[in-house]
Amino acid sequence: MTAPRTVTVYTADHGDVTMPEPSWCTGVHPAEGYRVDIEHQAEEIELTVETPCHGPVVVAKAGLLQRPFAEIGPKAPLVMVEFDELHEYDSESLGGLLDSLVAWAIGPMHQLHERLRLLEDAQ
Repeated sequence: MTAPRTVTVYTADHGDVTMPEPSWCTGVHPAEGYRVDIEHQAEEIELTVETPCHGPVVVAKAGLLQRPFAEIGPKAPLVMVEFDELHEYDSESLGGLLDSLVAWAIGPMHQLHERLRLLEDAQ
């Protein structure tokens, strides 16, 4: 059995801070910040869509995030999702987001698609 992986990050307020490093973390930890600002981040996944006028466009990004020294909010891993800005989700709230996206895709967006096809067929 191997020892847990650790990382040391220099902070302006606590000097060198050594902590466990999750296996999913990219290992990028900028120095000179404050201990409460330390984050573990996983590789981001992107939702890229093809657009007629601009080609491929990234419309959302998501990835695991953990702030082990957060003064407020959870210290457990979360999923950050960026649409217009960053939003953080625990397991339950992420399930709600996914349900909303699926409902939007198969409900109103599917209806718009059908309506557009009818309009195109009428021309």
